[in-house]
Amino acid sequence: MLQRTLRVEYLNHFYISDSELLTVQNKFSLLMLLKNAGMKKTQFLLIVLLSIGCAFNSFAQNDLKFEINKVLPFISIQENKLAEINTLTDLDKRYPMSWVKEYISVEISAKKNGIQTKVSGSSDVLNQEQKELIRLADRNSDIAVSVMYLPENSLKNNTVKQYDFKVTVMPDKNAVYGEGPEQLIQYLQKNSIVNIEAGSFTGYDLTAIKFAITEQGHITDIQVAMPSKDAKIDEMLVAAISKMPGGWKPAEFSNGLKVKQNFVLTVGNMENCMVNLLNIQNKETGKLKTD
Repeated sequence: MLQRTLRVEYLNHFYISDSELLTVQNKFSLLMLLKNAGMKKTQFLLIVLLSIGCAFNSFAQNDLKFEINKVLPFISIQENKLAEINTLTDLDKRYPMSWVKEYISVEISAKKNGIQTKVSGSSDVLNQEQKELIRLADRNSDIAVSVMYLPENSLKNNTVKQYDFKVTVMPDKNAVYGEGPEQLIQYLQKNSIVNIEAGSFTGYDLTAIKFAITEQGHITDIQVAMPSKDAKIDEMLVAAISKMPGGWKPAEFSNGLKVKQNFVLTVGNMENCMVNLLNIQNKETGKLKTD
């Protein structure tokens, strides 16, 4: 690569040169505007030096992206959406309604005040009792669905089939780091990301470390869900999570019930096709990230 040199004229000539320091050039226009606005020489040089430091810091971190996402159960629904459920598709967007020619029965089962309760219906449209059970189900209880149906096919002897699934209710208040999201990002950056050597992650490389926050706000169940090419990197990330200072505020339902919640730290390229196996929160919510 050709040597790149920037020259800033302010009373005297000031030179910055580095074969890799391309990010300085992106800041050059802004710096010149500050200079032309009449900034003092010492102030101007300080900003230039800070810009250089930021650029070097960026290269040291290898421009790695890392995120912390909430991990979802296979089928889940937010607590504040329970009152809006009217059909099986509202419970599970992937429910295969096209499979069904005729419903025999649809049973909803969940704990209510600690007692296992079942309510039956006759179609994918839920009756009032079924909707009431879903709305009032104990928050730490999964909602189980059992569908008996005749499948949509051309067979003369069509036999009854059964389709079962469970829905986990998710609290509206997620677990959060006690010192705040920015402090969490800064901690991980300082204690792990900056120590990863340039070139450790290339292409679609990705590593994922899962962990959970208990009802008491403690970190537990730390495990490498997707290993990197370097076991030492994975060990460093695990150590950073396990030694995280301060506590977490646990996830909480509207009735005050605190529950365990799962998260995953990912480092690298989130376009990796294996990301879907992590079952992480969608891109709109539940994510801390750094680019």
